[in-house]
Amino acid sequence: MLAKEVGPAFKDGFWRTGQFAATSDFAAEDKQGNQADCVTAVDCFIEKTIFTRLRQIYPEHKFVGEETTAETGNEYKVTDDPTWIVDPVDGTNNFVHHFPYTGISIGLAINKEPVVGVVYLPILDELYTAARGMGAYLNGESLPLIRPPVLTTPTSLAQCSMVAEHGSARCAKIMKSRLDSFARLLLDKEHGGACLQNLRITGAAAPDLALVAKGVAEMYWECGPHAWDFAAGVVLVL
Repeated sequence: MLAKEVGPAFKDGFWRTGQFAATSDFAAEDKQGNQADCVTAVDCFIEKTIFTRLRQIYPEHKFVGEETTAETGNEYKVTDDPTWIVDPVDGTNNFVHHFPYTGISIGLAINKEPVVGVVYLPILDELYTAARGMGAYLNGESLPLIRPPVLTTPTSLAQCSMVAEHGSARCAKIMKSRLDSFARLLLDKEHGGACLQNLRITGAAAPDLALVAKGVAEMYWECGPHAWDFAAGVVLVL
C-alpha cells in the first residue's frame, strides 16, 4: 500500500525526527504568500515519491498534486483521462502544529468522477480505503463503524453533527460570508437558524470525510475546496 510506504517519512516530519529532524530539513514556509496556508519539505517529498511510483505503474495516467500545482500558479485541469489526485499532507497546518488529524490523500478519477480513494492518517494509524460500488473500509473493517440511531435517527439539522472548514482565504468579504453561514447553521430556530447540534472544525478535508464515513458525523460542508482536498475522501462516503 503506497500510502503506508510513505508513512514513516510523514511521521518523521510530524515529530521532526529522522530525515526531517533539523529545522532546515523541515523547511516550513507560507504558500504563495498566504500566512494562513503553508507548505513543508515533507509535502514536497511525499508528493514526489507517490507520483514517481504511480508513474512507473501507470505511465499513461495523468497526475494532479497540491504542491506541484502550487508551483505552477494553482492551475490544473482534471480531464476524462484516468487522473491521480494527491494531497501529500492534507491538513498541513495541523501537521505543523502536531495535531493528529492530518494525513495522506490519494484519489483516482476517471471521466472526472472519483472512483478510488485512500486516506491514511499515520499518527492515528487509520487507513481508509474505498472503491466506488465496493464499499469503504477502515483498517480492513467495513464502514460505517457506527450506525444510527446514536441518540436518534436524525430528521433535521438540529439532530446532526457536521464537520466543516473555514478555508485559508482571509479577506473580509469571504470571511463574512463563511461566518454568516456558520451563524445560520448554529442559531436557534427562533432566530432563523437551523440549530445544528454540533459543529466541528478539524482543519483537514480528507479526515473530515473519513469521520462521516466512520459514522461519527452526519455531514461535511466547506466552501471552495480544491480537487485534492476531497477526491479521495468523497469516495469513502459515496
